[in-house]
Amino acid sequence: MIKIVKVRDVNVVKITLRDACLYMKPSTVLFMFELKHCVENVYSELCQSTHIVNEKYKYFVTLLSENCIIKCDAIDFLRKIYNKNSNIERELIVYVLDNIVNSVKSKCFIVNRKQVLKI
Repeated sequence: MIKIVKVRDVNVVKITLRDACLYMKPSTVLFMFELKHCVENVYSELCQSTHIVNEKYKYFVTLLSENCIIKCDAIDFLRKIYNKNSNIERELIVYVLDNIVNSVKSKCFIVNRKQVLKI
């Protein structure tokens, strides 16, 4: 329940839930409603960042698989080609390199005249 009450001749918002209540200035309540837009913006930025990480991950996997690069060479290769100004690319290389290489292994094939060998 939300009520406007007077405390020492000042209007205050009283929020009650079961046995507990909270008193706030009206300006604080209004500020909290404005925060909704901040949360929406942060959520939107997080979604964009997640999409960018996904695209960068696919990019690294594609690069390595097109060149059939194995793990020991992948580290050096990625260090040479990554964007040093991109926090996302740096973090991907540091924290998920094993996952990137495993994804490459599942896609990378060596073509022999008689058969296809999975690496």
